[in-house]
Amino acid sequence: MSSYAITGASKGIGLEYVRQLAADATNTVLAIVRDPSSSGISELASSLPNVHVIKGDVTDPESILEAASAAALVTGGKLDVLIHNSNAVDMASMSLSPTQLPFDAQEIRRIFDPPFSTGIYGGIWTTNAFLPLIEKGTQKKIVHISSAMADLDLINTTGISYGVAYSIGKAGMNVQVAKYAAELAPKGIKVLALSPGWVDTWEGEKPPEVVQAESVMLKQFQAAEPALKGQIKPEESVRKSLKVIESLDAKTSGLLLSHNGNRGTWL
Repeated sequence: MSSYAITGASKGIGLEYVRQLAADATNTVLAIVRDPSSSGISELASSLPNVHVIKGDVTDPESILEAASAAALVTGGKLDVLIHNSNAVDMASMSLSPTQLPFDAQEIRRIFDPPFSTGIYGGIWTTNAFLPLIEKGTQKKIVHISSAMADLDLINTTGISYGVAYSIGKAGMNVQVAKYAAELAPKGIKVLALSPGWVDTWEGEKPPEVVQAESVMLKQFQAAEPALKGQIKPEESVRKSLKVIESLDAKTSGLLLSHNGNRGTWL
């Protein structure tokens, strides 16, 4: 029996983590979400007794501390694996390259705040809040969901200059993960930055501009991975990612790895 906590579990990749982990009835799965009444997670939890929905906002340190306390009551004060999946971006600026960013301090902070608040600040608060539970767990694993968009080789190979705040936020997350891994190694705790691949999490019909943007991205990504055909579904991403998490050990702790378990096949 293993216990897992997943932040950002109300939809997309986070929800798929809950679904796949809960398929094993011996697992205890804690879905950390800002809104427990969200349709996706509430419907899933209603049919799976081993899923526990806990209110928690990673951008609010008091909220995530309360979530960790609630989780401890469910698991008996321990946790095997923490998956920090929460993410947010300013979609209006995603297409901008660095030279197109505004000379406006308030606007720059607005653009950079979502990925920093969820990935970096939220990553610190979530990790520190759940750390006492991880220390008492058996697997002792902490995983932050990152992105290959923060990999320097991929950026240089593909020429992708947009998604600036998102990519910088993930790069900061990767350094943060390495720092945690260095600090927590003596306690036997493994920490990993995990890229989920190029995943299609869009809900509903895609607008023409989104389809066009994805077509452009595909051509750029193919400069790094010529055999790439397109995006993968959350089911495939999570299935492969769980194998990487399962094999996480002291040697891979502190690294950024792909859902394929390496640093070469990102997408």
